[in-house]
Amino acid sequence: MQMSYVVKADLGSNTGKRGERASLKVQFDKVQEGRTIDKSFVRISDYGIFDVMKKQEDGTFLWSYPIPWEAPIRTYNIDVYAIDTEGNKGPIETIKFQVTA
Repeated sequence: MQMSYVVKADLGSNTGKRGERASLKVQFDKVQEGRTIDKSFVRISDYGIFDVMKKQEDGTFLWSYPIPWEAPIRTYNIDVYAIDTEGNKGPIETIKFQVTA
């Protein structure tokens, strides 16, 4: 069964250069009643990246990744979603990120 929530994602900047570090902070609001977020995942399918975000004490999730030097200059879709303590997956939120140089 899929749960519901609202994703608040903050990249700091939606653009970055090769060699820089991209950081993402995610907060899940309006989580469906009776559900507790256990893990959050980040996926960049175009680049083969799939990772678990680090859960913070305040309930937010953090992820940081160096932009590869060979990354093509273009806009990427960063997918974020969570699972609850019972293993139910929530909806995917897509964030745009552009590698500029």
